[in-house]
Parts: sequence; structure tokens; C-alpha cells
Amino acid sequence: MDLSILILVIAVAAVAYFVWNQRKGSRGPTATGAPPVPAPAPMASATPARPAPAAPAGAGPLDSYDEYRRANPSHMVYNKLTCNRCGSNRIAVAGGTALCSNCGAALYRA
Repeated sequence: MDLSILILVIAVAAVAYFVWNQRKGSRGPTATGAPPVPAPAPMASATPARPAPAAPAGAGPLDSYDEYRRANPSHMVYNKLTCNRCGSNRIAVAGGTALCSNCGAALYRA
């Protein structure tokens, strides 16, 4: 048997072993044969729920580019504006509104 064939067989065996162990570990708690344990039921909170904000963040486009920058300062990456929903920097102006080309969110009025 040639040495290169032996090395190839060992490499294939190592990859197969690695893949087999990854597959075996991803089965979760049912891999042992024990029945799955149900999740505990959520308990009622002693504090009342907070009221919903008057205007949700994604309600619509803001009035201007400057207002969008003030409202979303973390969405300026390398001095370039990014979408506040998906983080994409592919922004185009269509019909007087800046839209994200990736997710379609209306960001601000141009």
C-alpha cells in the first residue's frame, strides 16, 4: 500500500469520526433515551405590565435625515447610514422616502 493512500484513508476516517460525533451531540437530551422534560409554565408577575409606548419605533419614516441620525446614533457605521431593522447599508431614495434595499423598511423622508 502506498503511503499517500494510507494518509488519505486516515484523513477520511478522521473527518468521518468528527462528523459522526457532531451529529451524535446535536440530538440533545433525547439522545439518552429519556423522555423530554416539559418546560415549566410561566408564572404570573406580581408587577403590572408596562403600557405600550405611544409611537412604536418602526411606526413609519422619520421626518428628515438629521432626525434619523439623532434617533438612531448607533446606525452610523464608518460615517455611513445603516438600516435600523436589518443593519444593511444599502439605502436608496424612492418617491421622497429613503428605503432599505435589503428589508424594505422606510427610514426617513428625503
